Amino acid sequence: MSNGHGLTVLFVNPVLGGDFSALDIGITTVATHVNRHSAHRAAIADLTFHSRAWRRHLRQAIAREQPHVIAISCSALYMKYVWQIVDEAKRAGPLRIAFGGHHATTHAESLFADRRVDALIRGDGEQPFTSYLDRLHDGSGFAGVPGLWVRSADGREVRNEGTGYQSSLDGLPWLDWDLWHDLELYLRFFGMIYVQGSRGCPYRCTFCDAQGYADAIKQSGRYFRLRDPHAFAAELAHYADRYEQRGLRLFQVFDPVFTMDDAWVEAFCLAYRRLGMHQRVRYSVFSRIDHLDEAKVRLLARSGCALLRCGIETGDERIRRDVYHKRIDNAEIRTIVRAAKQHGLDFTAFYIFGGPQETRPSFRSTIRFAWELDAARSAFFAYKPFTASARAQFAAAGGGVDETLLARTDNISFGATTFGRGWGPRTLAGYQFAAYALTFGRRWLRMVRRRGLGYFPAFARYFAHGLWLGLDWRYLAMYFHLYEGDNIDR
Repeated sequence: MSNGHGLTVLFVNPVLGGDFSALDIGITTVATHVNRHSAHRAAIADLTFHSRAWRRHLRQAIAREQPHVIAISCSALYMKYVWQIVDEAKRAGPLRIAFGGHHATTHAESLFADRRVDALIRGDGEQPFTSYLDRLHDGSGFAGVPGLWVRSADGREVRNEGTGYQSSLDGLPWLDWDLWHDLELYLRFFGMIYVQGSRGCPYRCTFCDAQGYADAIKQSGRYFRLRDPHAFAAELAHYADRYEQRGLRLFQVFDPVFTMDDAWVEAFCLAYRRLGMHQRVRYSVFSRIDHLDEAKVRLLARSGCALLRCGIETGDERIRRDVYHKRIDNAEIRTIVRAAKQHGLDFTAFYIFGGPQETRPSFRSTIRFAWELDAARSAFFAYKPFTASARAQFAAAGGGVDETLLARTDNISFGATTFGRGWGPRTLAGYQFAAYALTFGRRWLRMVRRRGLGYFPAFARYFAHGLWLGLDWRYLAMYFHLYEGDNIDR
């Protein structure tokens, strides 16, 4: 299967449902690693902006790259698209199909049971996937590569124990975002690229399947890992040099718990500011309320952090504590949001509608609390039961999941699928709409007042361009007001 110098792999980004924010850092990392640390060659075929003619776009990418392997990072929400892509790729010739990513790690058995899958990697993909290409190229066999499962043409299987695990993140290469042929479109619509200074989350919130991934790789080593903070700041400066003139305005830091380690956060903030990056490209981070105090908020703000993204989840303290297992009270949230505003640090508050033990009064308490906090951005998600613990909680509370609706959903933002005592998906969707109407309406008025008449042509251009590309109007309306508008203003 050699091309004389190594194999060619085509990573396919399987986003066909209209949400165009999925500039996947996972496949970018693995593809860059393959190109920098092996004799093989990796390319990326992104279907996000080509959903109307994705089959033609995929066939053209296959004809152009002549890959030996099609690699796909699997997410539960995108699996119906993944299988369509696999079938289309198989029509192009005898290509091997390799799966990786979160869903491949947590649901390996069910995915690998499908004979269309030739290889599957559990856990971190950089080392095992490169080893898979090496072994496929030289025919030396696949035994001994942790986390790698392979099916040969005659049906024989190799299932190696363990998972792929990158113990040190400092050995990973700086990312080549130019692998994305539509990078200019992402920069046009968002003005940001994704970066990551740590991996893993040690918390076990019941609504989040980070716990499933952690359980899958826990035997390999410490799940939560940090990069050298000074090297991470230098990497971001490198991206600014490379992409700032092409529209980069914000770094979207992808770490689940960026603010967990106080000493690491302080070292990164000081290094970022020392490089002068706080005056060039600002950044946005996930955090938890219980990781923050006024001193850390001030440190982040001075270093160039523009936005804290925090899960509030609900206005009902009992549900947040007893159902979601986040021991954070409303008074603590009010204190941190107030401190962020005082230091000029914007806040994105994430809420969930439709979780276990929810009631109509709890829906209303969430809307009232969101209105009170008045975060710069408020996002209201329809609960998706990703975990076994979530389904068990629903069963115990007399609620459940509409499996038909869940099978149709392809995003975490919209699409109500759960029901409880006295409410169902339609009720949930109604409360979600009311929450957005109130909080977004207030934000919209402020934005129009700030930008004046210039708001209207900017929005019209953004919206028309997106519709011409076949993007979902709901995401266009949301993302303009979340990203493009504010980032240009600043």
